[in-house]
Amino acid sequence: MLDKETFKNAEGKLYGYFRDLNEISILKIECKDLEDELEYVERKICGNRKRIRQLKRNTARLKKVLTIPPMSKEMMDFTTYKYKLNKSVDWISNKMYGGVRSTAYRRCGEILEDVVKWTDVHAIAE
Repeated sequence: MLDKETFKNAEGKLYGYFRDLNEISILKIECKDLEDELEYVERKICGNRKRIRQLKRNTARLKKVLTIPPMSKEMMDFTTYKYKLNKSVDWISNKMYGGVRSTAYRRCGEILEDVVKWTDVHAIAE
């Protein structure tokens, strides 16, 4: 029969051994989950970068149209309110033209005419 101290040491080693084996299993599972997540994240990042490149190609021509012929501050503000911030022409007329809707609609038409004209010019130049 083993003395009390030797028994405790042997028992402690066995508990430690199986505790460590259990921790190894848990860590392996966690590593596998993280690897799967990493794979998903890398795919998602690649997909997002691909979409960014596609969107940049799609916006390149219109970016030239909006920046190369300098638009007045009024027209840029109108364009920002209407198309970037999705504000209504009524809202824009109240903000910029003292509530005169006809002026706002006229400016909208002028901006669209300029965009079409400059888009055609840039299409010819390319």
